[in-house]
Amino acid sequence: MNNTPLLSIGIIFKNEARCLERCLKSLQPLRDALPCELIMADTGATDGSRGIAAKYADILFDFPWINDFSAARNAVMDRSSGEWYMTIDCDEWVDPNIQGFVRFLTNYRELGFDFASVIIRNYFTEELENGGAYSDFLATRLLCMSTGLRYEGNVHEHWSFEGNFRTMLITDAVFHHDGYLFQDESKMQEKQKRNMELLREQLKEHPNDLVILTQCIESSEKTWEQADYLRRALIGVEEKWSQWELFGAPIYRYAVRYAIRENMPVLDQWIREAEEKFPDSIFTRVETAYFAFGTAWNKDDYEESIRWGEKYLQGVADYHAGNFNRSDILASSLDKIDAHSRLSVATVLASGYLHEKQPEKCLQLMETFDGREMNAKETGDSVRNLCDLHRHFDVDVTPLLLRLWEEINEPIPNQARADQRRSGFLQIGESMFQGEFICAEATDADFIHHGYTTFLPLKGKCILGDAAALMETKEPAVLETLLSSITEWDRIPVQALYYAIGQGIPFPPAGKTLRIEQMDLIARRMSQDKDALLALVLDHRMSPIGRQGAIWARGLTLAAISAFDWKGSGRGLELARTWAAAEQAFLPLCYAPDALQEENLNVLPPMHRFGWYLIRAFEALDEGNASGYIRLLREGLNVCEDVKDMVEFLTEHTPELQPPEPSAELAALAEQVRTVLSQFAPDDPSVAALKQSEAYQKVAYLIEGIAVDFHHMPQ
Repeated sequence: MNNTPLLSIGIIFKNEARCLERCLKSLQPLRDALPCELIMADTGATDGSRGIAAKYADILFDFPWINDFSAARNAVMDRSSGEWYMTIDCDEWVDPNIQGFVRFLTNYRELGFDFASVIIRNYFTEELENGGAYSDFLATRLLCMSTGLRYEGNVHEHWSFEGNFRTMLITDAVFHHDGYLFQDESKMQEKQKRNMELLREQLKEHPNDLVILTQCIESSEKTWEQADYLRRALIGVEEKWSQWELFGAPIYRYAVRYAIRENMPVLDQWIREAEEKFPDSIFTRVETAYFAFGTAWNKDDYEESIRWGEKYLQGVADYHAGNFNRSDILASSLDKIDAHSRLSVATVLASGYLHEKQPEKCLQLMETFDGREMNAKETGDSVRNLCDLHRHFDVDVTPLLLRLWEEINEPIPNQARADQRRSGFLQIGESMFQGEFICAEATDADFIHHGYTTFLPLKGKCILGDAAALMETKEPAVLETLLSSITEWDRIPVQALYYAIGQGIPFPPAGKTLRIEQMDLIARRMSQDKDALLALVLDHRMSPIGRQGAIWARGLTLAAISAFDWKGSGRGLELARTWAAAEQAFLPLCYAPDALQEENLNVLPPMHRFGWYLIRAFEALDEGNASGYIRLLREGLNVCEDVKDMVEFLTEHTPELQPPEPSAELAALAEQVRTVLSQFAPDDPSVAALKQSEAYQKVAYLIEGIAVDFHHMPQ
């Protein structure tokens, strides 16, 4: 009986307790399906990783670290007896679909290959396999042991591809990798420093090696060295050094990315050269196209951005369908192929079609979207595009709108992502209800429908649909019924409330009990449109009905008080009286009579203490007691310093506090007194004597003016 394993699986590890067992468990289906052995080298673990390895390994040994990855991996290979050898890292795990491995390894003699490559999928967000951002890299991870090859390179170790060896891509074999998510900054810098030291030594020996230069470009990310490596690599591509055709496209991709980051004028040239030299490379068709799309878009060059956007989307589709030269991604990792990158381009491209008056293409593209793959921004962009289609073109967006709403609310990959999408949907949708936006729409030459009416099909499903239905309803009874059906008061577009209340519909709706904090939140949101709020409070003369009505009137007028510009002019006096009336209705409903006695006011919040004094101040003023009015305002200010601007406004704009127009005789007397005063220095004793005279006292207010001194108000 032949006990020789078909596959030897090799792993080197140090401190990998976070992920090691996940990796080893993922290998079990493969070990169950094929004769396998697992050989593991411990390079100095101190975190319990060795104990985990001991549960799974067939061979486990120590290998003291000597700063050479090839040496460690070759030590594992030396202990392997399989016909094939496969290497995997601890922060990787094998995709559950192992049929590609099984198919290849059971037929390799007939296939005649020496190497086999798999996709390494590097994740950059925690969603991992459920819609996370990732890049793909084609790595040669399987070797036929009969080749006799060994690892080369002390960093970025690899088997030599030179010679008459044949490589096969196992199309449905994927190693998932999340190591980039869990490296802290100091460890990443330490790793970068270590790798660059080793790469510099290799580059000294092989200065024209595009493989090493590409590795230097990747390992020197965000350092001053990267520009030099890019320059040298681009020269190598231009001069057609060895393997320039394989590494040229990813090198240009890195150059374009660098030029964008550094805002270099050579950007357009490098984009053009990448397309001219490597038009069919998956790097040009995906990554360079991605960056070229954004570059053109930022220049408002919609025609060029559409061209690149379409090229990018086709490139991504071809990648996932396998319609590209697989050897391309042997050279480097391919980014921007995940759903997030694709949707970020597609949603903007749809907007580009609208800029170019191509609604059919916009609609056709949006029909390919899956809301479950979106994030909040992509959802918002899609909503904006649907609204723009509805506003400017005779297009029925109802089916797309309904489908988008259903898809974004599915808890995929989790409820948190669904909540983010929903928030993005509502945020952009609410902007269609803003008063200024609605007024501006009507002046647009291409205007067909108000943007907010896009959401009418969502009535009963979404607060935006309910708000749109409110604003399109003219019948008071129907309007009141619709308002009573609202439940999401914290998200209702305030313009819908302005409309309903402006139509005379009572708020809160009859039979609806809203908490005080709910009403205060609604009032604060309504204060975003200061002019509309002031007009609502002053022109629609709300008559508080019952406790709910009193609470609402108090909250709404308080929001108006906070939003009003007390340093300016306007209807401040009228607003203050309205607030006093609201306080007069509210305070007895919510506080016991004893609490509303002056000696007990300290139990009230500061604004309500001032409200109590303001009520009495206006009562005094209406009784003709101007000094009492000022005294009560002063006492109110003493218990609530936040109303200083308001009190100053009232003392300056209350007509009863302003002096009457002087008679001609008084005006003449004042002019005579000014003439006499002008003949003396201000500190002359004669000035003091004159100011004590009866004549001066009659016209003092005309000469000196009247300003309220808060420290010397009449008692």
